[in-house]
Amino acid sequence: MSAAAYGSFDAPRDRSGRRYRPLVSLAAAALTITGGVAAAQAEAHAPGRFSFESQLTAIQFFGTTGPIVGFPTKPLVPGDRIIGQDRIMQAGRTVGHDNEVCSVSFNRDVLCADIVRFDGRGDLQASWTVQWPAMGSSGPSSFDGVVDGGTLRFQSAHGSFHAAVMSNGDLEVIGEIDQ
Repeated sequence: MSAAAYGSFDAPRDRSGRRYRPLVSLAAAALTITGGVAAAQAEAHAPGRFSFESQLTAIQFFGTTGPIVGFPTKPLVPGDRIIGQDRIMQAGRTVGHDNEVCSVSFNRDVLCADIVRFDGRGDLQASWTVQWPAMGSSGPSSFDGVVDGGTLRFQSAHGSFHAAVMSNGDLEVIGEIDQ
């Protein structure tokens, strides 16, 4: 994957052909969770609860010297960045997308910020921190984060979420928000 491919490529696959979720897509998934508030109403969840799936659509890694072609072949270092975009799905249909950026701190800690856009309903802002694996081409299998604001329908949203990679490689996000 190159910088030129950003925004229009299939989710990456491992050698056996299975899709995997890099950290950025996990971040996107976490933001996607915030979008789940609107989905929660459609899925008859309790008020304030939400859920949705996040499908990776684009990812790009940047080292301290510029874009990295494909996935990193050595551990990420402080200052490296990961940028990604995901498709937000509920009940099998697309309901929005997200854009996230993650920055590598010390000891492979990665800090992520995400904006989840729900078509016609507004945006949710989410953030989380995870530890990126020293080796491999995917982020953690699950993580937790916070919803810390939004626009339009989600203007005063605050809460938390849990994101976990599903067997198909997509990310499931489940959370609660107060407005």
